[in-house]
Amino acid sequence: MHVRHWLSSVLVVLLATTGCSQDSVIKDPSTPEAPGELIASDLQRTANPGATDEELRSVAAGNTDFGAAMYRELIRTEENLFFSPLSITQGFSMVYVGARGNTEAQMQQALRFSLPQERLHPAMNALDLALHGHAESAPEGQGDPPELRIVNATWGQKGYTFESAFLDVLGLQYGAGMHAVDFASDPNGVREQINAWVAGQTNDRIQDLLPEGSVKGDSRLVLTNALYFKGAWTESFEPGLTRTEPFSLLEGGTQQVQMMHRSGSVPHMRGDGFDAVALNYVGKAFRMLVIVPDSGRFKEVEARLSAEFLDGIRPALVNQHIDLGMPKFQTETDFSLADPLQTLGMVDAFSTSADFSGITQQERLMLTSAWHKAFVAVDEKGTEAAAATGAVAGPVSIPPSLTVDRPFLFLIEDVETKTVLFLGRILKP
Repeated sequence: MHVRHWLSSVLVVLLATTGCSQDSVIKDPSTPEAPGELIASDLQRTANPGATDEELRSVAAGNTDFGAAMYRELIRTEENLFFSPLSITQGFSMVYVGARGNTEAQMQQALRFSLPQERLHPAMNALDLALHGHAESAPEGQGDPPELRIVNATWGQKGYTFESAFLDVLGLQYGAGMHAVDFASDPNGVREQINAWVAGQTNDRIQDLLPEGSVKGDSRLVLTNALYFKGAWTESFEPGLTRTEPFSLLEGGTQQVQMMHRSGSVPHMRGDGFDAVALNYVGKAFRMLVIVPDSGRFKEVEARLSAEFLDGIRPALVNQHIDLGMPKFQTETDFSLADPLQTLGMVDAFSTSADFSGITQQERLMLTSAWHKAFVAVDEKGTEAAAATGAVAGPVSIPPSLTVDRPFLFLIEDVETKTVLFLGRILKP
């Protein structure tokens, strides 16, 4: 079994309670009833969005800082955490297309968007294209490259009038047509349809993302983003070396975990109160960056998390021969994004003050819920070719060791663009 990471998120936009009733929705009698109908722009997704390198760096750094801010909002309990800043950023950037006035300004601040709308969406497209390109770039003979799937889809009320400029941006920059559905007559059926799409895009790792009651008869629009990643280590851990060892818990005491081991050259740095190692996936375009705070300093190091903090780690990583111990772990988290996003300043979007007039002029819309669910599993194995490339000569002397036997932070990133796909912490493997 390869090392696997799966993630999906979804956003739900419903009609606001501003005096417009469900009966006021204009139904177009000419709208076909056939399943699979699309409400879409005539524009096809552009493969040359024209974003500059500086704009790519801007959206990548903004995504990291948003992830760090969201991370701090989510760590309310002493539990593991795993989520995708990129999935949330991508999903909400589609909502942002239609935001206007104070709603737009609040979303820009909360989501850490530093570019104006006309440049943000081409940059998001360029970043997505770059990430997919990197996933396919493993040199021949090194094994199968990582599998990366980032897909967007939207679901709109059948017969509803959506702004053509909104549909144009979705089609041109996000490759997202809109599935025409009838929330009014069968909200639960639509919910099940969307959940099935999410499950299919994530190899069935994300099930039942939208809970019962989240889609209602007055829903008008649902925007979804699914992100799936599967990668094999360039140098696998030897299954025969995995053994039961103690893992120190944050609140004191220990628990027994399955500790994997491997010896070889890894990028490593020693920082102020922590160690960091980078574990490459086949092709070395993507890697897991593991940050292991010293005993008693987890909260202190965790509080430093930001784009600037990571930028201080990356250039300081130096290849070093290390005996590395890493626990096998698996965790799944799901949560509503409504409260943390409002805490970050995105207030109007979830209220009757919301201005999404760039989506439709037919009714006043507001966000009523936003859900995120993520799953990750990490084990020893990679591909056979990856294991072969791990045959690296080591020094005769006994190498230094690093055993991740205490709570740690980790992220999965694209090396070239510094885009953080996933971010999390493990307190109890």
